[in-house]
Amino acid sequence: MTKHKVLVIDDEYTLLRLVQMLLSRKGYDVTVALSSPDGRNMLTKNGPVDVIILDLMMPKESGFAFLEWKDAQPEEIKRIPVIINTAKNIKEEELAFLQPRSAKIVMKEMNFTENLTAQIDSLFKEKQETAPASTPPPAATPLQTPP
Repeated sequence: MTKHKVLVIDDEYTLLRLVQMLLSRKGYDVTVALSSPDGRNMLTKNGPVDVIILDLMMPKESGFAFLEWKDAQPEEIKRIPVIINTAKNIKEEELAFLQPRSAKIVMKEMNFTENLTAQIDSLFKEKQETAPASTPPPAATPLQTPP
């Protein structure tokens, strides 16, 4: 069985390494990028991955800009599901932009890593149970971390 490939794009180095370590321990093949442009370069150079974990607030270029770029790419990149992993207080108009472009939204809060890994596992389980890879990812809904 091949490992699922995960690309994590986040400008917070410590958090990026933590997510990489947790996902690697769960058996995922994890690549990391410290910026949106680095993430784009990795996708165009190395080819598609199975899922992208994307921060929204990054200094060089926001996650929103990355999603706009992704929308303009060939289908093999455009159809990659995205899990938004952010501390940003998402406004209603931003949520309207994110919903059709992301499979899940996970807020960076206490214990968010457990929620994030559970959402990734769930996404791959859903993909395995459903039809062909050409099916677009489901619309995102914000997730609340249990107290």
